[in-house]
Amino acid sequence: MSIVVYADFTCPECYLAARRADALAAAEIDLDFRAVQHRPHLPVTGRRLSATDQDTLTERFHRLQDLLLPRERLPWSLPSMTANTEAPVSAYAEVYGSAAAGDMRRLLFELYWREGADIGSPNVLRNPLAGPVLRADSAADPLRQIGYAVSVNRAPITTGAFLRIRAWRAQWAELGSPELPVLLVGGATLSGLDALRRLGKEIAYAGADIDPALPDPRRYPRVVGSPSAAWVSQIGGRWRNVYRPGGIA
Repeated sequence: MSIVVYADFTCPECYLAARRADALAAAEIDLDFRAVQHRPHLPVTGRRLSATDQDTLTERFHRLQDLLLPRERLPWSLPSMTANTEAPVSAYAEVYGSAAAGDMRRLLFELYWREGADIGSPNVLRNPLAGPVLRADSAADPLRQIGYAVSVNRAPITTGAFLRIRAWRAQWAELGSPELPVLLVGGATLSGLDALRRLGKEIAYAGADIDPALPDPRRYPRVVGSPSAAWVSQIGGRWRNVYRPGGIA
């Protein structure tokens, strides 16, 4: 049975959905995770959280604690801003369907919810995302050669990723743009906390490990020989030490 999830990277409930998706994926359950931009009209630089916004986020995380399964964790820190998610959606769409997609998803959520990074900024994303982008083995030179997946205007690099993002948003709209996360499973459409409860049940049905050991999502691919001159010139000298023969796999 196929499971489809629609989510936004700055949504606490979607963060828990993504962690449950990691558990299911580690148990080799067929799951299709699609990213949508929940607030496309936010300023491109994001919006700082007011005291009221911070209280609301804290309350939402407290509510999620009541949904956690035995041994399940939801580590987080309070971000300083609500990021515009055009750039992370673009990055995820570029590696979607590759072996690196799960790592990209996990890394984007962790950058925002654990490190407080401004994931709406292409400059902030560039170095952290280089590893999974390079491992995605894209045919597009900016991705394949230098691990670059988001343009300076926060859009994706390739036409394929642009069309994918447009399709995901249209599919979510056809469902009535319900509260995120949205879960499609067994012919049912569930949203919000109901979607989270059902994901928890799917984990129980599958006997999946709720906290699987997962590799570092930032790791670089193993390479033979020296990195290309184009890659070194784009990424910088200190990255050459990481991307040398015998580097991180």
